Amino acid sequence: MKTDKNMSEKSRTGHHPHPVKRPLGRILLDGGFVQLKVLDAALEDQIKTERLLGDVLVDMGIISRPELDAVLWVQRDFSNVQDAIRAAAGIRRMLGELLISARLITPEQLDEALEEQKKTGEKLGEVLVRRGYITRRDLEITLSFQNQMGRADAPTCLSLGQLLVSAGYITHEQLKDALDRQRSNGKKLGEVLVEAGHCEKYHVEHGLQIQSRLVAAALIAALSLAPLNEAASSQTSTQVMSTQIQVTAKVLARASFHVLRQPSEIVVTEADIRRGYMDINAGSLLEIKNNSRAGVMMSFEVRGMPFKEVLVSGMGREVAIGPGGGIITHQLIGTSIVALNYRFVFDKSSQAGTYAWPFSLSVSPVE
Repeated sequence: MKTDKNMSEKSRTGHHPHPVKRPLGRILLDGGFVQLKVLDAALEDQIKTERLLGDVLVDMGIISRPELDAVLWVQRDFSNVQDAIRAAAGIRRMLGELLISARLITPEQLDEALEEQKKTGEKLGEVLVRRGYITRRDLEITLSFQNQMGRADAPTCLSLGQLLVSAGYITHEQLKDALDRQRSNGKKLGEVLVEAGHCEKYHVEHGLQIQSRLVAAALIAALSLAPLNEAASSQTSTQVMSTQIQVTAKVLARASFHVLRQPSEIVVTEADIRRGYMDINAGSLLEIKNNSRAGVMMSFEVRGMPFKEVLVSGMGREVAIGPGGGIITHQLIGTSIVALNYRFVFDKSSQAGTYAWPFSLSVSPVE
């Protein structure tokens, strides 16, 4: 893989702002979703085909679509030290375990430090720093990260429920229902979701696997984004090398949707014509996935609409769609279920009858 030492160091010294999003390939490497050789091959394919890196890896069978969606969901939260620390989630883990997952120490180095700790009575972190295995900055960041884990009062982007939503296994409504149930019965969230029929047990197990990988990637992000002048003095050559790998893939904003329910036709009666309008509540039930923090844009293209206009609501505001179509933008990220309500407004030329559904819909991320 191509690397750029100067660029890597500049991005870590504070002379240049950090990227808005951490590179997709970097997160996948840090989380152990892909190996370096495989990622290099995917990047070559991306250059040749001009496809999105994530799609290339999914088609190669390296990662699954739910894993990709989950990583895209957390991408922006891994772009600076503070956000990466706040992302910590899951069961609180031991310091040594976290440092091994972040590839700062080896199991053998941990065993040596633990043996010395028994003799000296020092804290494990102090032993590791004194031995030169980690820096003081590494220890401070990892301890801050550890303190964030296991906090039920501070849900993060890596909370199991949020990851299951972003992976498309459950909806926001199902998560809310499960959390309400959990408060009354005290069971684990995964158990509640399965018992309520919101997902299968293997969905929860996969969600926990994704969480474990992304927790490691979040800690590595926090450590690698620390100021270089505070951390470089005692790093081994292997650790320095790990901070210099730059993934050059450009991950574009993306959005997609799936129609869960929508009529193929509408029936207008004489009574509707006399009233001047006809309402169809929750006429379209859509599952929308979007990874752009700026929001999503829904475009309505009209196909032979025999009405004056249609008022569309259900995303926080009402928009009039005329013969030329229309656009709705909404601050939506991750996976959401959206119900759209329609009011078809008639004019003097409108007639009763059966009509084909008058819209075709497309979605795109707001850049």
